[in-house]
Amino acid sequence: MKIILRVLGITLIAILSFIIPACEQTLTSPPSDSLELSSPKQSSLKKVTVMENFEAGTKTAYATGDVVFTSGTWTLNDALVGTSSSDPKVGTKSVRVRNSGKITMTFDRTDGASTVTVKHAKYGTDANTSWGLWYSTNSGSAWTQAGANVATSSTTLQTASFTVNTAGTIRFEIRKADGTTNRVNFDDFTINDYIVIVPGFIENYEAGTKTAYALGDVTFSTGVWTLNDALVGTSTSDPKVGTKSVRTRNSGTVTMKFDRTSGAGNVTIKHAKYGTDANSTWSLFYSTNSGTTWTQTGSSVTTSSTTLQTATFAVNISGTIRFEIRKTDGTTNRVNFDDFTIEDYSGGGGGAVTEVEPNNSTSTANAITTVPATNTGYISTTTDVDYFSVSATSGQVITSGLTVPSGLDYNLYLLNASGVTVASSANAAGQSESIIYSTTAAGPFYFLVSSSSGSSATLSYELTANVTTGSVVDTTTSTSVHLILGNPSVAVHDVTFPLNYLMEKPQYVLSYNRDNGIPNWTAWHLNSSWLGSTPRQNDFRNDTTLPTGWYQVLSTSYSGSGYDRGHMCPSADRTATVADNSATFLMTNMIPQAPNNNQGPWANLENYLRTLVTAGKELYIYSGGYGSQGTIDAGHVNVPSHTWKVIVVLDEGTNDLNRVTTTTRVIAVDMPNSDALISRTADWKTFRVSVDYVEGQTGYDFLSKVSTSIQAAIESTVDNQ
Repeated sequence: MKIILRVLGITLIAILSFIIPACEQTLTSPPSDSLELSSPKQSSLKKVTVMENFEAGTKTAYATGDVVFTSGTWTLNDALVGTSSSDPKVGTKSVRVRNSGKITMTFDRTDGASTVTVKHAKYGTDANTSWGLWYSTNSGSAWTQAGANVATSSTTLQTASFTVNTAGTIRFEIRKADGTTNRVNFDDFTINDYIVIVPGFIENYEAGTKTAYALGDVTFSTGVWTLNDALVGTSTSDPKVGTKSVRTRNSGTVTMKFDRTSGAGNVTIKHAKYGTDANSTWSLFYSTNSGTTWTQTGSSVTTSSTTLQTATFAVNISGTIRFEIRKTDGTTNRVNFDDFTIEDYSGGGGGAVTEVEPNNSTSTANAITTVPATNTGYISTTTDVDYFSVSATSGQVITSGLTVPSGLDYNLYLLNASGVTVASSANAAGQSESIIYSTTAAGPFYFLVSSSSGSSATLSYELTANVTTGSVVDTTTSTSVHLILGNPSVAVHDVTFPLNYLMEKPQYVLSYNRDNGIPNWTAWHLNSSWLGSTPRQNDFRNDTTLPTGWYQVLSTSYSGSGYDRGHMCPSADRTATVADNSATFLMTNMIPQAPNNNQGPWANLENYLRTLVTAGKELYIYSGGYGSQGTIDAGHVNVPSHTWKVIVVLDEGTNDLNRVTTTTRVIAVDMPNSDALISRTADWKTFRVSVDYVEGQTGYDFLSKVSTSIQAAIESTVDNQ
């Protein structure tokens, strides 16, 4: 697990170790309140994301072959799974290697690695041997050694530790280095996540023990907490990140007995219901006077899943503060809590600017000196305009959002140093505006807020602004197979960016716009492995993985609107399994599409792309809409004025990013999203444009991981095949 949060543009890197137990006892009767002990073969470390103990697989010969272990499939070359009395091991198995043998992960982890530990010992009476650990950040195309070679000289397992500190996609390989016939055994291969968090704390409840519900204090890593009608759960029925979480019942409370003096910005808590218990409700309270009085923050939360969900509370209180979780329904249904995280208070989100008149030109623009920032102002007359300035260098990404007073229609523009508009957003009345722009030159940039209809001297707008470098992305998800060629809007999995919120599904990745109720874009990889015979599931439904408190568009939200529930990642592109196909029917994968658009040239293009795949091609596809022609679902869902697609076509192969050249075929289309402007029988080819054109309309930077010289060649041309 990796967390990336930003406060005042400052990030603090911390390495947190997480553990997945090697194995756990399984309940053979309905869950009870009894606590279980973990298996004897379990590391004493806390919260390790991957510990491969090589117990699950079998391989009795040295010939090269793949073995499925608990963590995934590994290739064993001149290596086997040893079970004899001469094989040093923690449990019943370890991997034995000879000559120049290798043990290789065939899968990637997306959470990076801070440190890696490997247990090793020589086999039987064999002489000493040496080996090295290597890692790859590009799915095995190239490898780098981590640290120095290790000499194995003992028949008792020793632990070798390697500092890697690499974020994003990573896999590992053990290589026997000396080439001798001396054999060496490996066991308990452990990878610790690489994590970035903001200043603050995270309480994971791993350090304390409490086995009864009676009122009592427990010392955890952050301090002493009082658990009332609550205990520290360790059973298989306790949802948890590591080996422990706090379980409450009745009207139980989980209370900090200490104060924090740096206040609190956002607070997040993971929660899930215990075993087969029914749903439960709880609330978060805070005290600024050391527990004398308490105030509820946010709304009560309903816990309905046995899988940990994250509840987020915007507290934004400076100074002394402590917190208390209260189970509020009073029922015997039990609920578990884990990973209680507090951001330090940052003064309201960075360099806040309240409009200072006059600011009606670039020369009098109010300067935003610290980002991210939240700015407020008033459009007092329909001819009033407000300017704010921000500095950026070439290659950075400017992100902004404008929250408009109810019933008013304001527009948002971004101007470069010459005063030329480089991006704009002009949605319907009452709708928020958003801009994401990748800079190609340095200098001041200017946000311009103006009225399209209406004004108010008493109702303020809110303008958020941020400037990030192209590398400041959420690497937990930006290294997904679907984003190998780039994250077009530098979307982040961070609730403080609700207009550009990154959501990763196994089947596709999207940037979600909370205020528009649709994705900004959806990205997916398509090759023959995604296609099969699974029928269309038609299980349209709301996406319950959206952050707590966000409106969830329903399966019925488009009813009576005249618009189709238009898939971005098509159902027919995900037919290998029922789960894959079903995932495409989440409403976060939909935009309102005019029937002539969706059922005509748009569908014909989708069909054409699948014929390319059956002919031996693989595709990287981005899809979305831009503009506005009103809203549906009581203003919750924006109806784009245009739909677009960008498709990169490659021959089936590997190392895809490096196979994109100046001659790679790229298809881009831009279609009007109105039955009056598009015929259902229209040829999709008549809507082809350049990628540069789509970038100009959306403000996105497609194929950002491709070299700029190749981008310049393939993004400026219009496909004609």
